[in-house]
Amino acid sequence: TSNLQMHEVGVVGKAHSILRINVSSSLHSSSRQTKMVMDRAKSLLLSESAFYAAAVSSVVDQEKHYSSSSSSTDNRRAGFARRYSSFDLSTTTHNENVINVAKSFLSTSCPELLTILESHSDQKSAQDRLIKIGRNINATLRYSHEATERFESGEELYPGIWTAEEAQEVGNEVDRKMKSDGSLQLLVQECTNLAKMLTSNDGTMKCPTVRYGRTEIQMPLVSLGCMRFQQTWNRGGKPVKSADQIEKECQENLVNIIKHSLHCGVNHIETAQGYGCSELQIGMALKQLFDEGVCKREDLIIQTKGGISSSTKKSDYKSSILQQIERLGVGYLDLFSVHGLNTEDHYNWLFDHGEKGNLIDALKELRAEGKIRHIGFSTHAPAHIIKKAIESDVFDYLNLHYHFMGSYTASGDGTDAQWEGNTENIRLAKKHDMGIFIISPYDKGGRLYAPSNLAREIMLPDLEPMEYGSLWLWDKGAHTIVCGAARPSDLDQPVLAAIRSSTDNAKEDLAVVSRRIKEREEQVLGKDWAESWHVGLPNYSQSEQRGFQIGNIVWLYNTILMYGMLDFAKDRYGTLTGNAKRWDSNKTWKENVFANPGFNWMPGCAYDESYDYASELKDVPEQNLPRVLEAMDFVHKWCAAKESTPNDEKKEGDEAGTIPLEYQTAYDMRPWTAFPER
Repeated sequence: TSNLQMHEVGVVGKAHSILRINVSSSLHSSSRQTKMVMDRAKSLLLSESAFYAAAVSSVVDQEKHYSSSSSSTDNRRAGFARRYSSFDLSTTTHNENVINVAKSFLSTSCPELLTILESHSDQKSAQDRLIKIGRNINATLRYSHEATERFESGEELYPGIWTAEEAQEVGNEVDRKMKSDGSLQLLVQECTNLAKMLTSNDGTMKCPTVRYGRTEIQMPLVSLGCMRFQQTWNRGGKPVKSADQIEKECQENLVNIIKHSLHCGVNHIETAQGYGCSELQIGMALKQLFDEGVCKREDLIIQTKGGISSSTKKSDYKSSILQQIERLGVGYLDLFSVHGLNTEDHYNWLFDHGEKGNLIDALKELRAEGKIRHIGFSTHAPAHIIKKAIESDVFDYLNLHYHFMGSYTASGDGTDAQWEGNTENIRLAKKHDMGIFIISPYDKGGRLYAPSNLAREIMLPDLEPMEYGSLWLWDKGAHTIVCGAARPSDLDQPVLAAIRSSTDNAKEDLAVVSRRIKEREEQVLGKDWAESWHVGLPNYSQSEQRGFQIGNIVWLYNTILMYGMLDFAKDRYGTLTGNAKRWDSNKTWKENVFANPGFNWMPGCAYDESYDYASELKDVPEQNLPRVLEAMDFVHKWCAAKESTPNDEKKEGDEAGTIPLEYQTAYDMRPWTAFPER
């Protein structure tokens, strides 16, 4: 231990990982002497757990002023809202307590960041950062306390989450303190780097850039997504169409986001006509920033998107895009995307639209006129539709879903038995030298801003889920991943991950966590299932009778078992149940798909317990069939909305009773509700 650099990320936790391997080996060889040495090493490392001690002290100080209505165990068994440490973070009621926890912790663990935040010009953002730090601390301590308590009480674990050996390690008090200390050291390193990033003006703490395929643009690894900071989606109530309707607080927040984005080196601003008043407010903000000399037009990479329909004429599409450019006040667009190339029909409207004119020609004309520099598409389509668009070789770049745990709406698709979701399309886009932009890595990529305890437990102390998701994507060839920032602080973790991404430490951490995930996959899912679960499964585009999204449903099953991402799965499955309720058996498949404007964005219908799936599953390998049916039933029981209260008794045979600790959300990095969601 004398040779360890104690300031490195998670040194105790990393040493613990080494010890875990050696202790396991010692036990298998029955080497009493080696086990004694390892126990001694644990004791030495535990004595160095200063961050764990600081965190406990910070929380204890605040708990003196706060009393919980009942014990954590009682809450868990009754099914009440979870508590993080003792503070209820399902609302913002206890944000003041959480801020004080963060301040107390930082005062001893990273005083430089505390000093910067206390004097920061944007105090709202400073408070947001303290809330996030406090929630991280509380989540770490809460899981440590409850896992230990569960182990000591002999409480039965939910089947399949841990092996007996893992359960002992997860619940062992010494192991837990060491793991928690390593996790808190990771937080301290992030805080140290954040302090540098907030004050750096020499370019050393800016987001790296990469060649964006054949566009030749130097693209930052992180892009600023603009669908979470505008005042409204304009999907109900009085629409916001002019500057005088914009609230001062919302616009100030939007300007501060763009300023912080530029300070961090994130100069790619990505929005859409369909994002309510986003273009209007960005246009207002950019004018202000240009006038103030904060940036120039040529410093920015501006991208917007525009949707199409069966009634869109080429001339109308062109006029609409010119209006978007005018709203943004930028003169030209670096990148323009067809928004929602989601179905075969969308593809045909672009390339074979009859008398209305091929809509792709409108984009080519605007490019020739200098109004658009590069043409791309954004998609939630089945994998085979995306493949077709890539192979047209018309597009310079694409926006698509692709994440370490799946490809969201495309999960379960695949044109090759070896490739599932958009894996093949990423490979194909590289072959065509296209820019690769990843949609929603932190939301549709698993709600990583609000991860489960299980996801954190798998990845810590090496990486938090947000950082792992980011590093995984860049390693797989993504050029840029979008952060839909609702507040300036939302950019902090993605940019810090990007800055660290090229270091040997980051690459090593990615490899370590990836190996851990692979081992868990073989243990929890089984090697054969992990490699073949998607074979023969239809999603809605192959389910001609009822539009079932079977591939997606089975993917959610895997995601819950692997990562405990229950809240994420409920979000996705909720769209499937909504679509199923609106599906009209008297209409054709195509009529149903286009009757609901949101269907092709969040496609497919949920599982129907009364339906005979024999014809739908005819291509599924015989050995997979029982588990496919089990998976659909499992997801439906866990994720379908039920009209019940926390005190309802669990029904006989109902798997989805009390939510296991590992499936519960660890923390939520959203300190307050974003403006368009209010």
